[in-house]
Amino acid sequence: MYESYYNLRTKPFSLLPDSDFLYAGSTHRAAYSTLEYGLISEAAFIVLTGEPGMGKTSLLRKLISEHGAKHSIGLVTNARYNIEHLLPWVLLALGLSKRQLDPVEAYYVFSEFLTHESQQRRRVILIIDEAQSLGTDLLEELRLLSNLNDGKTLKLQIVLSGQPDLHKLLQRIDMTQFAQRVVVDCQLEPLSELETGHFIRHRLQVAGGHPSLFTRKACTLVHRLTKGNPRLINQVCNLTLTHAFGLQAQVITSKLVAQAAYERCKGKILPLSSREELNVLANVPDDPSEFSTASLTPSSPQWKECPLPERPATPSITPEPFFYAKGVAMRKEGRHQEAIEMLELAGKSPSYRLKAQVQIGLCHRAAGNHQTAVQMFRAALKDPSASRTEMLDIQYFLARTLESVGQIAEAATLYRRLAHTNPRFKDVAYRANELSSKVKHLTNGEASGADGESWISTAIKSFPRWPLLASR
Repeated sequence: MYESYYNLRTKPFSLLPDSDFLYAGSTHRAAYSTLEYGLISEAAFIVLTGEPGMGKTSLLRKLISEHGAKHSIGLVTNARYNIEHLLPWVLLALGLSKRQLDPVEAYYVFSEFLTHESQQRRRVILIIDEAQSLGTDLLEELRLLSNLNDGKTLKLQIVLSGQPDLHKLLQRIDMTQFAQRVVVDCQLEPLSELETGHFIRHRLQVAGGHPSLFTRKACTLVHRLTKGNPRLINQVCNLTLTHAFGLQAQVITSKLVAQAAYERCKGKILPLSSREELNVLANVPDDPSEFSTASLTPSSPQWKECPLPERPATPSITPEPFFYAKGVAMRKEGRHQEAIEMLELAGKSPSYRLKAQVQIGLCHRAAGNHQTAVQMFRAALKDPSASRTEMLDIQYFLARTLESVGQIAEAATLYRRLAHTNPRFKDVAYRANELSSKVKHLTNGEASGADGESWISTAIKSFPRWPLLASR
């Protein structure tokens, strides 16, 4: 309705969960990082909680889209405590069966599927949304299913997502055995006032509109009404755009937000705060200064480019050291692709970016991707944060890689440079002498070959050119 008027490709504030519109606020980045930590650390149970409308389902769908190619993921969204067994819903979510199976057959099908996927080096990840509705009996069924994780290889991971009541459920005495298996636990918090403004700007940008369509005071009022709840922010902004379109308003002001929210709150269904102020705010005169004030700062956070937030979702977990240590261990075990994936996660943090980049280079070198390894090491040498010791290591790794692909001259130069800086550093003195000899030999050989060719050519030219005798 209002899309064309405000030059929007689509509705920016739809209530449908869409990972393309997911805003990378501090709490959501932290929660997503913690979810990834749980997956990669092979946690049997992972718990994500948050108030309704906080974006839990959007985070889960992002997780599925980014990890679905590596794992078999099933999402259960409609299970309730009053169903007899959860396993049929699990089989349906994984695409294993569309008909009702008896419990023994269902268990056999699921067990065989776990074994098959494990043999293919794929984990099965079961995500239960709205898990607070399961009740103790169905949660106990999940715990028993997790017992299929036997031996050294984890076959099944379970992610429980729900409202804060899920925490209360897991704190019950009769849920002690289940709670002890929860390794990762994170909670989504409301957006701050600044993040609410960035949230609005981000969604407008994704939809193709002008990011400053809402004034700063409008964004502040939206935050005050919604208390930073993303779903409520979407509702208020959508209502305001509809109201503003009816008035043919070019800019969304705080007065327009108040008018739209006041009309919506008359039904007393939309749970907005500060409703008593809305009538007053909806009738105040327009503030000319509101139109001239820039709405927000030029950019908003992105998932891949932003460092991890200062406010972690789970204070006891700092995933980057784990990612790095696990990645290095995988590299030493020869699991190069898995190591690269782990190290890329560690590299999202500025404190681990350089170290992770070097380790990824070593993975590529060990896997035979020498040119990629050379590129990684050259890029690492340009990092201004590298210490003197790190620079020595990176130059050495680069020299070894160049030597392995036959670029002896450049490798020799690097070894000599390292030997000049620190003669006792690894085996650089020996390698510098060895490669320098090879370079000299090759150079002399080329020169000799060139001289020989010249001598032969000269000799041929010195012979007298006798006329050919034609037979008569």
